[in-house]
Amino acid sequence: MSENKQTKTSKILMAIIIVLIIVILFWIGFYFFKNKQTSQITLTPSPKLSASTITPSPTSSPLLSPSPTLSPSPTTTTDIYQVPAGETYLLSSTADTNGDGKNETLVVTAMSSDKYHIYVLSSTGANLFDDKTFAQKPVRIATQTYGASEKYPSWMLIFTEQSGNLAFIHWNGRAYEIPKNDMGL
Repeated sequence: MSENKQTKTSKILMAIIIVLIIVILFWIGFYFFKNKQTSQITLTPSPKLSASTITPSPTSSPLLSPSPTLSPSPTTTTDIYQVPAGETYLLSSTADTNGDGKNETLVVTAMSSDKYHIYVLSSTGANLFDDKTFAQKPVRIATQTYGASEKYPSWMLIFTEQSGNLAFIHWNGRAYEIPKNDMGL
């Protein structure tokens, strides 16, 4: 009788161990499945916008919703920024940099001569500044005040991050210019 009792006890113990293993495997599977769903949600954070952010570059346009009518000709980056023939659009930044209450646009294009064309367009598309002598490609454009006595933000072309290799384009009260003491060129 004791052998029968022992086999019965070992069968019960074996059944409990199997049930425990199944429960543990189910819990592990559920845990990983739940974490996979959570990680998919947390991997796509929404962007945070702040009024104090420096104007990023290049600027991008919001996606347009489909229109029931067809436009006679699509507007391209070349049209918007008046990119000259033979040049390639690279960067742009828009800000009110001369205090007229309207945004001006700084545009950077690459020329076939391995130089970079930098120009400023008014809100109506008039060319306010034009320079085709830049030998370095800016990696980004920021806006900030050039000097303590300045009233308007200036564009800062950054050629190499955190190096001081930059150039300013600012409004001097009459026209846009690159300040004489700017060492970024």
